Amino acid sequence: MALAVASYWEPLDNHKVKCLLCPRECVIAENQSGFCLVRKNVGGRLVSTIYGEIASAGYDPVEKKPLYHFYPGQVIFSIGTNGCNLDCRSCQNWQISRQETHREVFPPRMAVDYASRYDSIGIAYTYNDPIVWFEYVKDTASMIKEEGLVNVMVTNGNVNLEPLRELLPLIDAFNVDLKGMTKEYYAKFSSMPNPNVWEVCERIKKAGKHLELTKLIVPLYDEFTPEYFEKFARWIAENLGKETPLHLSRFFPAYKLMNTFPTPVDVLNMAYNVCKEYLYYVYVGNVIEPEKESTFCPKCGALLVERIGYEVSVKFSDGVCPKCGRPVDFVT
Repeated sequence: MALAVASYWEPLDNHKVKCLLCPRECVIAENQSGFCLVRKNVGGRLVSTIYGEIASAGYDPVEKKPLYHFYPGQVIFSIGTNGCNLDCRSCQNWQISRQETHREVFPPRMAVDYASRYDSIGIAYTYNDPIVWFEYVKDTASMIKEEGLVNVMVTNGNVNLEPLRELLPLIDAFNVDLKGMTKEYYAKFSSMPNPNVWEVCERIKKAGKHLELTKLIVPLYDEFTPEYFEKFARWIAENLGKETPLHLSRFFPAYKLMNTFPTPVDVLNMAYNVCKEYLYYVYVGNVIEPEKESTFCPKCGALLVERIGYEVSVKFSDGVCPKCGRPVDFVT
């Protein structure tokens, strides 16, 4: 089932094609694949080699995406396949994102069926980057909406604006893994020469979609200074809103950075404290810090959601803080 004519490409001379799905815009010779590995030139046409096939699936807490302000405590069916338009040095899922693996046939209707089981709220397209799975995600997400369920994308956020425009009506929530704040960072860390993730985040927010951000703090790539994280948090506050949740994640050696040391916990805490000066909701991940995993009302400080790992206890009802009555920044 895998081969399907791709969206967003144009033919070139000598049987080459140009992919227009993401800012990389690969020019692909016949019988070759783009950087993502899963969009291939077959006979002068660009095809997706992964349509209707999955490499990983499971039922996850929505907090695992991570999404802390979207149906807290609920379960979501999560699927992924091969391929990615980045090559991040510390990729935790490189076995499926940067190489071909065994895949199971999983047409959209089957995905919808699985998403309707075990009190799942819908589907999260995750594990690899769903941008390179565009055709399947669009078809499946349309069916999910018809069933009254939700769609979530966990993505690096580097997608051209026209395909993004098609996805926005279908996707209810995004977690965007914001690697850094400069093109130089993306070129060095992710092999992406021309990222547009910042504009994509702004478009998502402007469309009224739920958005949370994740920032992995990587030694030797990120600066361990307050000024560095102040710039990061200030941009989010000014362009996306102070209510946008930010997840600061501790790095552990992986993929091409196996010889690099983990993020020092004091650096993670420093980044947390700096970002809290600008943002209402900042969390830390890959460490055990219940106080920094839970959600508190930004007006009165009351506990709204308590989290200990994936154990979640919601303390509010009717969409307002139980102490001061401020509307909570949650989708429920």
